[in-house]
Amino acid sequence: MSSLSSSDQDTLRTIGENTIQSIVALCVKSALWAIYLVLIVMCMRILLRKRYGRSAPFYVIFVVVFVMFLMDTAMFFIDINDTIKVVSYTLTSNANLSLQDRLLLTYTLPYPVQSAMYAFMSNLGDIIVIWRVLAFYPRGSGRWILAFPIALLASSFVTSGLISFCVAKFAPEEAAAGDIVHPAFCRNIQLTSYCTTLVTTGFATLMISYKTWVYRRDIGRHVHESLNNAVRIERIATILIESGVLYFLFHLQAVISDSGAIPALEHSTVGLTFAGTIWTYNMSHVMAIYPAIVVILVHSERSYIDNATMESMNFAPGGSRSGQLTTVGPTWTVSQTATTGQGTQPIEINVHELRTAPSFSEPGKSRVKAGGSTEDVPGDIERGKEYGQ
Repeated sequence: MSSLSSSDQDTLRTIGENTIQSIVALCVKSALWAIYLVLIVMCMRILLRKRYGRSAPFYVIFVVVFVMFLMDTAMFFIDINDTIKVVSYTLTSNANLSLQDRLLLTYTLPYPVQSAMYAFMSNLGDIIVIWRVLAFYPRGSGRWILAFPIALLASSFVTSGLISFCVAKFAPEEAAAGDIVHPAFCRNIQLTSYCTTLVTTGFATLMISYKTWVYRRDIGRHVHESLNNAVRIERIATILIESGVLYFLFHLQAVISDSGAIPALEHSTVGLTFAGTIWTYNMSHVMAIYPAIVVILVHSERSYIDNATMESMNFAPGGSRSGQLTTVGPTWTVSQTATTGQGTQPIEINVHELRTAPSFSEPGKSRVKAGGSTEDVPGDIERGKEYGQ
């Protein structure tokens, strides 16, 4: 019985390590896919409830989430097929080929196709991100700022199309182990795709953070102590901001891991290669799960920010007050109602136009006359003009 040469021993070791890594990564991916399946069922149940209607945003969100699920599931089954073929190519078939030639056959598996699918999935995820931002920027003078993330989204779709072109033209000869490595144009386009998604997520998160800060500055401090619903509004905004930061960090690692000498360092040891393989297998799951979680979290809180909110502050004669939150339109609005024994006079303040709000408890700013009418004291007339009253 002839012994294996040193090169064959190294090749056989590589085949064994690749097989073990693929099987372990596939087991982890199967567990995550099961979790994702549960989340997608919950998400679809929420979206299909009649009380959310059948508006254009509903169809967009439904289609995006469902298509992302289909694409992620397709990538999952491609991974299963690839793992089976790795074993077949290297161990059970091709007995007439050398071990080196068998190993080379595994590099012809459709890994680059998954790279193109991943790029389009990131575009769909960006649509969900921008959808959440739209809820904070209703129609008005400030909505022009949305042109920047929308332009980034369009750029992302262009880069995904170029990646698909590279996969179709160069993948069979110029790709290996799941990455587009040649020519340089295609390699740079893949990195550009990661960067545009990263910037879109980061800018959208900053926009939501700014609107949350405006809400807390102009409205939250007046109703925070009296209404639990105001706290719920802030909690939803905080969830979106924190999840946006995590999503940003997820895309940041993709940019870093594909830049400079980092890819070589990731394969410098067996342990790093093993961990990198498992992470690469599951990146599509992580990216697809994020939009589903956002939809579940927002709608589980009755989507106070996605729709509009009104705080109705009812002041009783004895100075007591009660609050009730209702949805009224595409803006955050606070309605303060002064109540006497004879009538009620509502005052509405739009948070998107508000700049400096007086405290509800400030004395001497206005008084209620007999009959329920109000009388402005000096200084209130100009302030009323500022608020558009």
